[in-house]
Amino acid sequence: MKSKKTFTVASLLLSSALFLGACGDKDEITKDVTNNNTENDIEDNAPGDNPADTGESFEFRKFELEVDYPDQPEALDVNYEEKKDSTDAEYKNVADGSSEVTGKEAMAKLKPLLVKMRLKENMSEEVIIDQIVSAFGIEDNYTLLEASITWQNDEKKEIVVTK
Repeated sequence: MKSKKTFTVASLLLSSALFLGACGDKDEITKDVTNNNTENDIEDNAPGDNPADTGESFEFRKFELEVDYPDQPEALDVNYEEKKDSTDAEYKNVADGSSEVTGKEAMAKLKPLLVKMRLKENMSEEVIIDQIVSAFGIEDNYTLLEASITWQNDEKKEIVVTK
């Protein structure tokens, strides 16, 4: 009689443990339901090492640039965007023979150029244009220079220069 009672109590305890273990309060998401395109994100592979941190402190979180020449539309096309956990980067420069690159490869090409610009929100439009032209080696015969900058405080600066 005693072994039957012990067996019943042990079975109840085991069943209770399994039941409570299955009723955890954490929801586990296994599918990307946000529909975010993460194709060009620079991935964070090492714990404590965030590739979104480029090692430099830019005063902007988004930088887009397009430059057209008379014989070459979209000769230079740059997109850089810092996000919470990643950085998106795209770079195409027809003048240096680069095909369009994205992700880490684009960031490797862009980082020294973005550092060289040293853009600040309080700069005049003329100074910003000079910094962009100098950093990217843009020739004077361009027909369109279009830049869009989103500063860290979410203020935006749109610059369009046509010749």
